[in-house]
Amino acid sequence: MRTRPRFVELAIVVLATNVLPFVGATHGEVVLHDCTVEAGGSPIGSVRLLRRDPDLVVVQTLLQTVLMKRVVAEIRKKEEANWPDATAAAESARRYVAALEAAQQQLWRQRARATRGPNPPLRLGIEFVATPTTTWVEVATFEAQGEPPRWTVESWTVLERVILDPGYVRRNLELILADACKLDPDAVRRLVRDPKAHEPSGTPPIRPGGS
Repeated sequence: MRTRPRFVELAIVVLATNVLPFVGATHGEVVLHDCTVEAGGSPIGSVRLLRRDPDLVVVQTLLQTVLMKRVVAEIRKKEEANWPDATAAAESARRYVAALEAAQQQLWRQRARATRGPNPPLRLGIEFVATPTTTWVEVATFEAQGEPPRWTVESWTVLERVILDPGYVRRNLELILADACKLDPDAVRRLVRDPKAHEPSGTPPIRPGGS
């Protein structure tokens, strides 16, 4: 089950226009590359390069941790380092981080209301999506079976779909993949910009079924 997103201009402001194509479960999704995200030597998630349909490329990050606030703070540091104020895409980086922080706070409040005793981990999903004509970023939560990184996503609930500068989205999905998977820039460009030239990694698709 995939919940339809709200469309946002800022991290918490609803848009009435600029509606993007709804992306639900699709046929033919292929995992082109994947790697594990670790914290303190333990896996807390995964980053995957996906192809959906012929021309839709996604860098998907799945995170599961009780320390999500700390993880989001680390993402903020990387965004500020990659996109300082002097760069044209700095505002897009700020809006992306604001969306992550708003999502983390929303999930924390939901957990606080629903949980007594030890806190279960929060689950945060991020997708940088690019087609030949448009780009966007989704921030979501998800339900999954198994443990990271070899888990199966069963549902995907979009908390924010943020419309950012296309140049920022296309470049940042490459930076995220390079940083998480320890790939050199040339390898990332080959994977992202010519995905049809690469065989799948052998990892099964993780997109949830239904919409």
